[in-house]
Amino acid sequence: MSRVLPPVLTLMLLLMAAPASTIAQPRRTSADIQAQIQKSAELQRQALQILTDPERAERLISNASAELQSAMSTMVINASETKSPDPLLTLNEQRMRQALTHLQQASDTLKVNRARATAPHRQEGTPAAEAGSYLGVVRNSVEQALRITNTVFVF
Repeated sequence: MSRVLPPVLTLMLLLMAAPASTIAQPRRTSADIQAQIQKSAELQRQALQILTDPERAERLISNASAELQSAMSTMVINASETKSPDPLLTLNEQRMRQALTHLQQASDTLKVNRARATAPHRQEGTPAAEAGSYLGVVRNSVEQALRITNTVFVF
């Protein structure tokens, strides 16, 4: 005697067996994307205020970059799923990529100079001048990124 599983039970078993990655995630709205962009801008501002602590500044810059990258990815995915394309998509994407480039430059500069500062063969030159010059480059990069980030607005 064969038993036929009720359709609801069969569906439940299939859903439980499906990997989590195949289950659709809720679509992120433009407000969610804008919130991520604003979070990135806030992290960039915090990094500018704490440049005297390069390790913390580097973490903040990394987090700001991750927020902006996530916002950009979500924006592009959402745009690919809509019937009428966003006329500002290309411009916003270019701006976000430029900001990400500046953030990456700032992060790289901090990493390189942190490695130099801890190198055993480091010479005792003028540490204040060295720190001032590389931190100036970092400040410039983050300020540029922040200016660009502040021009991105998602509808």
